[in-house]
Amino acid sequence: MPPQSEIRILKSSEALFEAAAVEFALQASEAVRARGRFTVALSGGSTPKSLYSLLAVKPGIPWDKVCFFWGDERHVPTDSPESNYGMANEALLSKVPVRSENIFRIRGEEKNAEAAALKYEHDIKAFFHLSPGEFPRLDLILLGLGPDGHTASLFPPH
Repeated sequence: MPPQSEIRILKSSEALFEAAAVEFALQASEAVRARGRFTVALSGGSTPKSLYSLLAVKPGIPWDKVCFFWGDERHVPTDSPESNYGMANEALLSKVPVRSENIFRIRGEEKNAEAAALKYEHDIKAFFHLSPGEFPRLDLILLGLGPDGHTASLFPPH
């Protein structure tokens, strides 16, 4: 049976981040119990930073079994304020006991953006043991929403 859709309206951004942190922890626990790991694609931008900071202090998340991916990245160094990995690392990854081999990031700092994208594609295919034409199935994909309505660096009308 497909999951039921649910729309929740929360009173503040703090309530949103707390609800998202609770959901993240729940999804992580269920995935680890069912499959031995939790795969999540992180979002960049300003929306998730508060969530990541809250997750960094949330007890009970099996960080050693969480595998991190990214929905998008900019072609910038990791110390750039535009780097999605840099923000996630500062707000979350550097503060929790995640295994370095469980961080699958797009290397936006590489000189050749196409080579970095191909390497990320290869890493995803290898991790998920994908055959040609198959797509990965992640347990959770976090997406923000920019002020112009963009998500995952898909900017209207581009």
